[in-house]
Amino acid sequence: MSTRKILICGATSFVAKGFKELLIQQGFDVDTFGRKKGSYLEIDKNPMLADSYEAVVNFAVLKDQSIEDNVSYMKSLVEMCKQKQVKKLIHFSSIMVYSYHLGKLDENSPIDKVANTMMEGYGKIKIACDEFLNSIKQSLPFEVVMVRPGYVLADNRPAPFIKRLPCGVSVILGNKKSRQPIVKREDIHLALLKIIETDKNLSVYHLFQNNDITKYNFAKQTVGGLILVLPKFIFEGMPRLMMKMGLMKKALYSRFDGMYNYNVASSTMTESKLNIKFK
Repeated sequence: MSTRKILICGATSFVAKGFKELLIQQGFDVDTFGRKKGSYLEIDKNPMLADSYEAVVNFAVLKDQSIEDNVSYMKSLVEMCKQKQVKKLIHFSSIMVYSYHLGKLDENSPIDKVANTMMEGYGKIKIACDEFLNSIKQSLPFEVVMVRPGYVLADNRPAPFIKRLPCGVSVILGNKKSRQPIVKREDIHLALLKIIETDKNLSVYHLFQNNDITKYNFAKQTVGGLILVLPKFIFEGMPRLMMKMGLMKKALYSRFDGMYNYNVASSTMTESKLNIKFK
């Protein structure tokens, strides 16, 4: 029996680290693609790729390039998948594609829109790429599976919402009700492996702990000591007023807005479909 062949795009990224090795351990033949091997914008024309792949796992994002360039990459990636008779394209999205004001969200929740979002940079790029893939996936001859992780922890990487101060004091970027879903990198890799091996996947998977933990409680569990919070009326209320008065750009305000994200995010459908538990 021939070896099942997988292509990883963006294999040198922080989140992808170690994933190639896991696939090889499981008996897959793995190719990788990155900037040193050619242009992402013309991946469909790259002669170095194999004739066919069972699945393509896309971690790549062109952070230093425009939204238009990132969508152009998606178009080229889709064309390449058609040429290579790919069965499933697994696209690494982000929980940042959702509005901070949904209240509750699960794998069926609508994403934000490029035309409406206040975000810039990484978050807006992810929204634009998801919008494009959503607009064409029904017409494609392969599965499009989007995985939306929380903040990824690995290699002692600190949680971004906890700021350590001297004398055992920490500050939370937000208040006691603020939330930030998190996930361990090794759990992402195990979930991706199961997605590759699963027929008829969900269109969207949520990769994060399904425990609705707040930033404050996470800090208590992980760093301990004295935990301080930022008052919402100052760090969210004042920036909102400044934004409405034209004194602060919407993109900057969205960072304060995100600090007070109260969305209750669920990964129940993901855990059930993949028979996995994020810890």
